[in-house]
Amino acid sequence: MRLFKELLSVDEAKKIFLSKIKSFGETDKDVEKIRISEALSRVAASDVASSVDIPHYDRAAMDGFAVVSEATKGASPSNPVLMKLGTHVDEETCVWVHTGDAMPEGGDAVVKAEDAEVVGEYVEVFRPVRKYENVGRRGEDVKRGDVLIRKGDIMKPAHVAILRSAGIEEVEVFRKPCIFVLPTGDELLPPGEELKPGKVYESNGIMVSSYVTQWGGIAELHPLVGDDADEIAEVIEEAGGDLIITTGGTSVGKRDYMLDVLSKHELLFRGIALRPGKPTLAGIVNEKPVLSLPGFPTACIAVMHILLKPAMEKMLSTKFGVSLKVRLLENVTSKIGFTSFVRVKIDFEAMTALPIATSGSGILSSVTAADGYILIPENVEGFERGERVTAYLF
Repeated sequence: MRLFKELLSVDEAKKIFLSKIKSFGETDKDVEKIRISEALSRVAASDVASSVDIPHYDRAAMDGFAVVSEATKGASPSNPVLMKLGTHVDEETCVWVHTGDAMPEGGDAVVKAEDAEVVGEYVEVFRPVRKYENVGRRGEDVKRGDVLIRKGDIMKPAHVAILRSAGIEEVEVFRKPCIFVLPTGDELLPPGEELKPGKVYESNGIMVSSYVTQWGGIAELHPLVGDDADEIAEVIEEAGGDLIITTGGTSVGKRDYMLDVLSKHELLFRGIALRPGKPTLAGIVNEKPVLSLPGFPTACIAVMHILLKPAMEKMLSTKFGVSLKVRLLENVTSKIGFTSFVRVKIDFEAMTALPIATSGSGILSSVTAADGYILIPENVEGFERGERVTAYLF
């Protein structure tokens, strides 16, 4: 039996694996120009600067009367300033403006409609205004030359809106990484077949593919392959994409063939000090990185967050997900020498976290019931109740 005698630390495994991942942008094929209407959730491939001021003119920020601010000095309900309502602005004349209208020449402030009253051809102003009060200044949102989008930004609705505001209709983004996904295992059944003892429906393939999509990629999901070393090797050797992910066949059983397959090419490592997730392998096949994940779903998820997510972040020069500080509601323990992937339920109002599980590589419900996870480092026996730790959201 081929036991896991030497385990790489999580940090060392991550360092080795990421060293084989290429950042996009080295060639033109990694970048594409698309319309901003298609840019939502895509990753910007370059900085984008504005060629205009936003707004490009001084504008009224309220409905009211454009005035010379100095002329309103001393105005009050008992002693209003009387101004003529006209079509130009001077010390004695004001102009009605709607919110967003360009400020009339000579006007430097807007008296709000509720702070004035029209009396025939005149306006009584009941409150003084300061210079530029209720006025949106030219360039107050964005000045010409300001960077609107930075390389690595994940495009959100506000990004798209500010590009349109600057008159920009196309943006350069990184192409989506293509991840080839291969689920393996004789014990697995495709959907629709009758369940029997010893058999389970294959779910890792769709789960890995969903994470790939969530992290900005395109998943190419291959049909389930049984525990056949030759067939597995053939599929991997012919696979396309930027990265290959396999699930299952990574442990020490007689039907676990991933070690044999990768050893015939370039094996990067076998086994990492992660709980759950120890039976993880990585290698290079035909110059393409291969990450072989454990078949148990929670272990599979843990390794995806530890290794696959950073790999996709490196490809796209970005960061996915959110981390935050939370206070633990219970003690959590770990085994020295292992990094523990602890699922937690988070109270976002109180910013507290309740540990759900520190082990159990096959308990998928421990992830569906969780909001995120914390990591207990390999040199720490655990965290105590009340301790503040970093949680990463699923």
